[in-house]
Parts: sequence; structure tokens; C-alpha cells
Amino acid sequence: MLNKKVLFIIAALLLYGCTTAETATPKLQHALLTKPQSELIAQGIARLMRSENIAVADDVFMQRSLMVVDNVTKTDALGNPIMGKQLNMPDRYELLIKNDLCFVRHLDSKATEPLPDVKCKVNYN
Repeated sequence: MLNKKVLFIIAALLLYGCTTAETATPKLQHALLTKPQSELIAQGIARLMRSENIAVADDVFMQRSLMVVDNVTKTDALGNPIMGKQLNMPDRYELLIKNDLCFVRHLDSKATEPLPDVKCKVNYN
């Protein structure tokens, strides 16, 4: 009789563990755009970094979840690049999705901005 009670308790705990695993909070996953949306991405990055819009390629986030933005090279008075004056590392951003909401994240600062008008899907690669 005692063995049946112990087995019942163990079964109940296992069943409870299985049901709570299904309701766990979904994680942010890498994503790809479902169609080109470079203007919305540029606006999201500008909000994220509190800056002006940057130029973003039309195919950004269509094949990779990562985007690298080179910082402007320092120039002299004539507009020629000054060798060795590239002071900042390139900024890297990733496109993420949670439920059906897309996000852009700055990789160095981990700052994340929701992109409610952007349509994306999970990148399984």
C-alpha cells in the first residue's frame, strides 16, 4: 500500500513538471525577415541607439540574423582617410523574435528595441 502511494506521488510530480514546462516563457530566438524592410530596421536601430537613421541594405536580415555596421573612418580636411584613426569597433546588431514580435539587439550593449511593424520568422540555421 505504501509503495502505491509513493508511486502516485512520484507520478503526480512528474506530470506537474511536464505541464509547467509547456507554459515556460519563450526565449528570444534568432530571426530572419519575411520580406525586405530596411527602412523599418533603420528606424528601429536609430531608436535603439538614439541617433539618426543609418543606411541599411535592402537585403539586411534576409539571409543572416546578424548585421555589422562599420563606423565612419576619420578623414583629414581634404576628405582623405587618416591611417590608424579608426577608433571604434564596428557595431553589431541581431534580429530576434519572441512569440510573433521582432526585436533588434545591439550585441555589445545588449540594448534591445521592439519592432512591432516588422515581420520576421525564426532562423533555424
